Amino acid sequence: MNNESRSYRSRNEAGGGRHRGGGNRFRDDRRSNYQRRPYERPVEIKEEEEELEDIEIRLKGLIIKIGDKISSDLQINLTKMRNILANDYGKYPDTVQDTLKACVTELPAKAPVYGTLIGLLNSSDNAAVTKLMSIFNRTFEEAVAESNWFRIKQLLRFYGELVNANVILPSVYCTILNDLLIDLDEPNQLRQRLDCIVYIILATLPWCGRELADRTSSEFDQILKKIEIYMHRRGSVKNLKILDPYNGEKYDIRNEDGLAHLWSLTLELQDRSWHVPLIPKPYRWFDSEFNSALQHDTPRLSLPVHNDSVKYIAPIYTMKLWTDDNGKTLPTIPDHGSIEYFVLQETISDTMNLFEVNRKDCAKYLLGIPNSFEARFFKSTHSSDHHDDKSRDDDMEVDDSKWSLSDLLVEASFSQLLNLPSSPVRQVFYSCVFIELCRAESSTFPLALGRGVKTLFERLADVDVECIHRFYCWFSHHLSNFGFQWDWKAWEYILTLDPLNPKVCFVRETLEKVVRLSYYERIKSILPADFHVLLQPIAPSPDFAYKDINNPLHDKAKIIVEAIRTKKSIEELKDMLSKYKEEQAAQGADEQQQQMLVREMFVQCLLLVGSKSFSHILNVVERYLDVLRYVNTTPDGRLHTVQTVASFWKNNTQFLGILLDKLLNYRVIDPTSVITWVFEPEQLKHVGRSFVWEILINTLNKVVSRVVQVKSKLDSLKEVHEQNKNLRAASEMTELAEAEAQQELDSIRIVESSLASVTREQKEVFMIVYQKFVQSLQELIASNGDKDIKTNWTFWWLFGWYKEVLRVYYKECRSFMTTLETLVFTSDLDKRITDVFTEVRELQEECDILV
Repeated sequence: MNNESRSYRSRNEAGGGRHRGGGNRFRDDRRSNYQRRPYERPVEIKEEEEELEDIEIRLKGLIIKIGDKISSDLQINLTKMRNILANDYGKYPDTVQDTLKACVTELPAKAPVYGTLIGLLNSSDNAAVTKLMSIFNRTFEEAVAESNWFRIKQLLRFYGELVNANVILPSVYCTILNDLLIDLDEPNQLRQRLDCIVYIILATLPWCGRELADRTSSEFDQILKKIEIYMHRRGSVKNLKILDPYNGEKYDIRNEDGLAHLWSLTLELQDRSWHVPLIPKPYRWFDSEFNSALQHDTPRLSLPVHNDSVKYIAPIYTMKLWTDDNGKTLPTIPDHGSIEYFVLQETISDTMNLFEVNRKDCAKYLLGIPNSFEARFFKSTHSSDHHDDKSRDDDMEVDDSKWSLSDLLVEASFSQLLNLPSSPVRQVFYSCVFIELCRAESSTFPLALGRGVKTLFERLADVDVECIHRFYCWFSHHLSNFGFQWDWKAWEYILTLDPLNPKVCFVRETLEKVVRLSYYERIKSILPADFHVLLQPIAPSPDFAYKDINNPLHDKAKIIVEAIRTKKSIEELKDMLSKYKEEQAAQGADEQQQQMLVREMFVQCLLLVGSKSFSHILNVVERYLDVLRYVNTTPDGRLHTVQTVASFWKNNTQFLGILLDKLLNYRVIDPTSVITWVFEPEQLKHVGRSFVWEILINTLNKVVSRVVQVKSKLDSLKEVHEQNKNLRAASEMTELAEAEAQQELDSIRIVESSLASVTREQKEVFMIVYQKFVQSLQELIASNGDKDIKTNWTFWWLFGWYKEVLRVYYKECRSFMTTLETLVFTSDLDKRITDVFTEVRELQEECDILV
């Protein structure tokens, strides 16, 4: 960016204003503004305020855009930007401070640029940088006090660049690192916490390690020695297979834990004298100026003690999409085991986390990442800034040996989307970013994304079931934004595979979800005819049990449907159902059969009346809620209702999931009835279908959310009670105050009782669901005989969802793991089943391991 043409001037200087400076706008010059009629009066504009605001906006824009591209012009632009700041900082201190603070914490790739800029300003205006450092130091202290480890990492990287620019001394920076590492000297510390501290420090060293090693080698060596001692004390950490997105060892990405891998990279970097050619070093342009500058102090940092609300961060594993058959990294990206790959993945990950709230800005800064590093390492793109023809031709000649940004972004994005047990941010965010990247970089990114999809598709048999679920949820959403176009012919070979093969299930589930996002006939018309077998035979619609006029109950159902449509009262409807029950009794049906016939008749008719839309079904359910509860008073009755709803909506699984969710909310059915239905043999035939497991997960989420809501309410009541208790203690106790205190205690006791009830229900629900999983898996193993159970796709899918449920809800089961081990996961079970439970226990214990 060239700042030469961006000087600050009044709008009046440029001329051409409509009524500023020249020419009279109004015909009647003789009247003052307040003598004119209201509609003749000009709008009063405070020109000075508007001009100041305009200058501040432009100043903010210059600060943000500086260094958008590392090029030969940057040296000149940094000098000009320094002059602008030196001139305008005193005029607009808040704008400069707020903008620079945001830039250093939210633009991680540009830390070298902002470090150098502050260094330049420090060489000419030390007082201004003193004020800026007070802002940065306060931000750092706040991040530490809040245990905001992500922000600490960003600030630590920026302060490392301040060392490079001689704004702070290397010894001062080492003091910061020692303050963070002080917990390593204490015994019985959480490993998770210490790992996080070591990770953010090691992640910073590629930017500033060289200066630290050259200028304060003894102190820096002591820091590395302290980390080395901790790594030995920590020992090797077992890699839990339950967190691996791949099954088996064919695509093993967790052969070394993330921190140990980063430590090995750091030792390699030390052997290379901390030389990372990828990272730009703009501070070297100004060494002579920096040498004469004064340095600034930083505050001593004191880490707060651990609490359960703190979120510790760690390196994210990558899916390693771009490898050959031997597992070797393809030349389009840096080697997976290199420091360059780590640096770029860190930058991509940080950018995604920072811009989660703005997909467009996220895509913009992701595509700008090559501009923040040495450009010679990356392939040029059509969407990037064009050079002259000769340089573009030169680029094309050597492009084959350079890295593809699109390939890097695809691999990093899929790695985060498919991260276990959960992705770092909401899953829909990745879909939105993919869409923006396809539109902004249409020449290369869609091709890279297509290759990534096909690579993952070919590996599906080795991918975790939950990752497959996220994959086709994302893929269907992505297709819906690009006209549902895809090269289906390339996957035509799957039509001859087993219906439960992961590739067949992936395509079928993708099609079912795109039908939801469009409509049946459109998707059928787009899809090649051979693939129609993977669509359901008819468009999503209800399946009314009494629609056939030859059905003996058709006329009776017609009467009840009409009664519901005409909004008969609850009493009238109950009377009609009672008479129907009496008719069935007269025909010889026993009590249980009578209740089942009445229940099925009412639920079917109710669903038919409400089948037009979501609002219709909600209205009719709320109107006849008492009748629904009246016919669902027993566990068998609630299970029968779930079965009836599933039968009615078997051709529209989206409506099925929504309706069961609403019936759970209204307490017409309970979680146990849904779980029992999920594990019926009829549903296990659909083990490769997502709707069954989405209903199960949604049911479990509801059980968990009830506990969370009641616990939150209890914490709130206790907090209010303590506040009021302190207020009452400060004044004389009256009868009214005593009554208020007693009322608060009574409310707390009621909510405590409610919490005990929902917690007990949560335990019972998870006990049931794990019993069902274990029973079903054991039966499948027994029925498989001598055949390899791994080739049984029903077992493959069921075992995958079993792992997912254990993995997702291990924290909720923490308090009764021993009970689960005693009653459910007994020693006589197949080892494959108990191994998963053992790993989940280890995953749970990892949060509490002390070193």
